[in-house]
Amino acid sequence: MKIQEKLTYIGKSENRPDAKDKVTGDTKYITEMSVENMLYAAPVYSTIPYGKILSINTSATEKIPKFKGFFSDKDIPGENQVGVIFQDQPLFADPIVRYIGDSIGLIVAETEEAAHKAANLVEIKYEKYDPIFTIDDSKTATKNFLHKTNLFCNHKVRKGNIEEGFKSAEQIIEATFRTPFQEHYYLEPQGCIVIPNAPGVKVLGSLQCPFYIQKAVASVLGIELAQVIVEQAPTGGAFGGKEDVPSELAARAAVAAIKLQQPIKMIYSRRDDIQLTSKRHPFQMHYKVGVKNSGKLVAAKILLEENAGAYGTLSSVVSYRAAMQAMGPYVFPNIEVDSNAYYTNLPPTGAFRGFGSPQAAFGHERMMDIIATRLSIDPVELRLKNIFEPGCSTSTGQKLTTSVGAKKTIKRTAEKAEWTAFVKSNNDKFYNGIGIGTIHYGNCLGAAGWHLDGSEVRIQIYPNGNVKVNYGLVEMGQGAFTVVRQMTAEALGISIDRIKVLDTSTEFVRDSGPSVASRNVVMTGNAIRAAAEKLIPVLQSAAAKMLNCRQDLIKIENDVAGNLDTGDKIIFKDVVKYLFASNTSTLPNPLTQKGWWHVPKLEYDADTGIGEAYFTYSYATHIAQVRVNKLTGQVYVDKIWAAHDVGQAINPAGIQGQVEGGVAQGIGYALTENFVVSNGLVESDNLATYLLPTALDICDVETIIIEDPEPLGPWGAKGVGEPAIIPTAVAITNAVSNAIGKPINEIPILPETILDLI
Repeated sequence: MKIQEKLTYIGKSENRPDAKDKVTGDTKYITEMSVENMLYAAPVYSTIPYGKILSINTSATEKIPKFKGFFSDKDIPGENQVGVIFQDQPLFADPIVRYIGDSIGLIVAETEEAAHKAANLVEIKYEKYDPIFTIDDSKTATKNFLHKTNLFCNHKVRKGNIEEGFKSAEQIIEATFRTPFQEHYYLEPQGCIVIPNAPGVKVLGSLQCPFYIQKAVASVLGIELAQVIVEQAPTGGAFGGKEDVPSELAARAAVAAIKLQQPIKMIYSRRDDIQLTSKRHPFQMHYKVGVKNSGKLVAAKILLEENAGAYGTLSSVVSYRAAMQAMGPYVFPNIEVDSNAYYTNLPPTGAFRGFGSPQAAFGHERMMDIIATRLSIDPVELRLKNIFEPGCSTSTGQKLTTSVGAKKTIKRTAEKAEWTAFVKSNNDKFYNGIGIGTIHYGNCLGAAGWHLDGSEVRIQIYPNGNVKVNYGLVEMGQGAFTVVRQMTAEALGISIDRIKVLDTSTEFVRDSGPSVASRNVVMTGNAIRAAAEKLIPVLQSAAAKMLNCRQDLIKIENDVAGNLDTGDKIIFKDVVKYLFASNTSTLPNPLTQKGWWHVPKLEYDADTGIGEAYFTYSYATHIAQVRVNKLTGQVYVDKIWAAHDVGQAINPAGIQGQVEGGVAQGIGYALTENFVVSNGLVESDNLATYLLPTALDICDVETIIIEDPEPLGPWGAKGVGEPAIIPTAVAITNAVSNAIGKPINEIPILPETILDLI
């Protein structure tokens, strides 16, 4: 695809069309919505981490005024399964429960208060099993497995000759790293309304992946996909946490809605949301790296182990991505990676911004700093010596030819941060330090999810010249409506003010896969261009008739159709008016067109992990400057410089917002978010115990946009939403290690950890 040079809307900062209603409070979220004759649901879930249900007694529950029913696995008309990728997760327990929070049933009542009161009165007797909470206990277990085995999945990479690689090394360096759970803590908890809609249902929800929900609900109810309509409500944050879980809520509520033939609303309380829903995977990682004394990397053997929790959900995706990116954007002739996810009796772990990349980045970027220290080489110099450039091959043997901006991100951040001028100095109160983190991130779903990596848009032009766009991915706070408007305006050559982007609904576009993995700009942008390629000839033909010239002389830009020879022009609105009046097109509906784009086929061997893991990569470097209080152990992040190769910036202001938000989450991941679980029960289940970074904890962030266009991206664009968080925590950790002069190989970095070290 040729990348345009003269652009009207692409590359310009545009205001968000949804901003005003959100800041004034006019936007209505699912908690504020209701429909006629609506009932309320509350979850009934396991209070033990592992065991077998012996009996369920609802006699006390049924005495609650306004009680309408209890629903469990016996009420499911279809399949009792809600696994996103692998079918290992019952919708309702039957009869094994595998974590505190495992779903047993659903209480429905006429009021929300009555539903929750009734849910607390359900009496359940169990046969208790010995639970497993750690990766080490899970992988060494010889009996009492959570499923057929405790190993959920394995992904590997085998490149070169690892033994010969280590023989050629002049130094072999090893280290072990650990990263924790992280709670999404979206401001709006999980919620949905399910409305019987004969012969199926309509789902309205706070969600990321409407097509996942459509499939889950259809399967559980035993009906056709077309009988399930899923419509996204305005979504108050997601970050991956509303990829898998909304399918569970919707399918459970759908069972009750079908049985009672009344709409069912279910909203999780904050405490239930934290106990029941998926988290970021805890990792433990062992790195063994061979290197020349010059700093040239020659071999790496890496073991990544992930705590999957009670069910697989999206652990296979996380495990795959971590394996593919385990040693970062560096050239390695010999590499061996194993990435294993293990079941435990803890809340399931799933998607969280970065999909395993922040964990893998913590491993490879801490390792790079440890190597730099051992060899007495500057950390920036070591990275530049080994960084990807055009013509290089990745760890999976994928040759990189275009849009490889990794080196630029390192150089620009180092220049902006005045890396070489930084002087490590201490005073009576503070140590100070500086640290770097560099990453690459595979865009979209990659070879493992290639079959889902297509997306559709529907563009409809109305008689007044206004345009409405349906698209298959979603707006969940990241600014998607803005970039969809920009790309549609650019593709059609019309004013952005004409365009309205509609909330996503399965009724209007086909399955476009999940709204994850920084897919939105790439997938939707290319689909918009595909739709525009059908619309533009229709518009050109009408304009040519109006201007009495050949169709190939018509160009539409800046909301005007013009004759390239004579300069004669007609405003876009009049062209559309003429089309509707004349109705001369042979197409059945010429001004409503759909566009589809799918990632090109990737050549990849899953047995060896060799091949095209992703079709293109985004690159980023973050540099953090920190102070460490000698008396309290408190870490203060003073500034972060964040350079991102985005291919082509669609909306620079939006990119800045994404980066600042990612950095904020990365600061929390590194320093404050200590997720505490005791015997399977989450103890840090509110903001008094799970400390999100506040405005006082967030530093100045300088966003540096690097544009190295990707030919397969729309107008050269690549994704930035996921990369925004990935380097932050490890850059901070490297900076703290630099400040105190001692390695820190585990996060979060709590004050007591610092005090123990110093």
